[in-house]
Amino acid sequence: MSKEILDLIAEAKEADEGSVNLGDQLDWDSIAVVTFMALLSERDISVSADGLNKCDTVDDVVALVAAKSA
Repeated sequence: MSKEILDLIAEAKEADEGSVNLGDQLDWDSIAVVTFMALLSERDISVSADGLNKCDTVDDVVALVAAKSA
């Protein structure tokens, strides 16, 4: 699942596939956050913008999404 999340983060940031890795600091803007939420929604996973904005690293996002999809 984490590989899929990494790819979704990259897509939301309009970055190259494979350019987002575990341990990376998040450097996305509000548009990328909303895009990421929409991409998750397409997979029937719901996370809040507030929850995502509290994430500092890619690992934090992976943990958040894993908790929501369990």
